[in-house]
Amino acid sequence: MSHETLLVLEDLAIRTPDRFLVDGVAAEVYAGKVTAVVGHSGSGKSLSARACMGVLDVEPGLVRGKLVYPQIDQTNIFDGVHGKGMAAQRRLMRHTAKYRGGYVTYSPQSASSALNPGRTIGHQLAIAIARRENKPNSVVTAIRDVLAEVGLPPRASAALPSELSGGMAQRAALAIAIAPQPRIMIADEPETGLDPVLRRVVNELMLKVAEYHGVGLMLISHNMDTVRRCADHVVRVGHDAPDPTLSDRPIKHREAQQ
Repeated sequence: MSHETLLVLEDLAIRTPDRFLVDGVAAEVYAGKVTAVVGHSGSGKSLSARACMGVLDVEPGLVRGKLVYPQIDQTNIFDGVHGKGMAAQRRLMRHTAKYRGGYVTYSPQSASSALNPGRTIGHQLAIAIARRENKPNSVVTAIRDVLAEVGLPPRASAALPSELSGGMAQRAALAIAIAPQPRIMIADEPETGLDPVLRRVVNELMLKVAEYHGVGLMLISHNMDTVRRCADHVVRVGHDAPDPTLSDRPIKHREAQQ
């Protein structure tokens, strides 16, 4: 598999009137590879990841930075936004809406944030599948296939999120993130609220699915064991971000399984 560059972020700086929230963050995401974003709580990991989808919503906001999706265009997506405040950032979010949920998907920290409590899992999967570039012949079959891929039975399609266990809900959230067949998937602290066994299961499933589809995975995490085990590349956010290479080099999950 060729590891195409799917996303390039350079020198990202975002601030409020009082202080910089992130300053000088750079990252690249490659097809079939895992880019881990590490840093302490409040360091701007999630803010940086949201910026990678063109979502900026603080005042005055973007100060510096370049964002490119090389497989789509070499143009800087942030052009015309630097220092222009909320109005420019809202225009950016409208412009990049066509990429979110298709080219790039986002899985938030908790499944409850990813799942609509009033719609069945099947309904939500159908909406996600509709974002595919290549539409399936049968949405019902596509839903069943996605559920099977994350280890959920077909009957989960008819369930509301409240009817699922925590582990099943996390799998359903992953299913919705991969259902559009994105090129990039951003997973924001997917281990939050899970016990150690389930945490390992969900992580391995996410990595397996991303590798199988050649998806570029941006994994936001503060768990250095996970980062060492899974990451191909590491991005540190914040001046006091932990260095995952201090005690060991990152061990790719593909090597660990051999």
